[in-house]
Amino acid sequence: MRHAQGGGLTAECRRANGLREVALGIESNVKGYFILGYPGETRDDALATLAHIRRLWALSDRSPGTFRASAFTFRPYPGSPVFHRLVQQGYDPEAMQTYQDIDLTDHGTDEAMRGRDEFNFGTGQQFGTVPLTQLHTWLADLTREQHHRNTTTARQEVTA
Repeated sequence: MRHAQGGGLTAECRRANGLREVALGIESNVKGYFILGYPGETRDDALATLAHIRRLWALSDRSPGTFRASAFTFRPYPGSPVFHRLVQQGYDPEAMQTYQDIDLTDHGTDEAMRGRDEFNFGTGQQFGTVPLTQLHTWLADLTREQHHRNTTTARQEVTA
């Protein structure tokens, strides 16, 4: 997907770099930003991203470095090359700029997630092949898991 986004590094190279930084503790706190639902992204692509996040978490659990993941759904920004490509493909430019919140609280039933969704908003449009409902479920799961990891780590630091 990175090639489609205009990046020069292969997915394998980025995976290796992230794993190396966490394993060696090069950064005391590595934070990865991940986009789900990029145009052309398949279910297998998304699942590979989710697996990569979980590999980094597992590695950070047994390494000097830490890893935090932030995941978002794709949203095209006006003026970007992908925005122009989507307009050429027939997407409505105004609709791609009409943002709405993505509820990570399971309709208010998961209070721990309130305030964790401040940067999670989208256009309500599907750009990849994975349905938005599935993307939002994965996004909520990742955010919930990262929140749990943050609170667990904070409690361990206080008791140490």
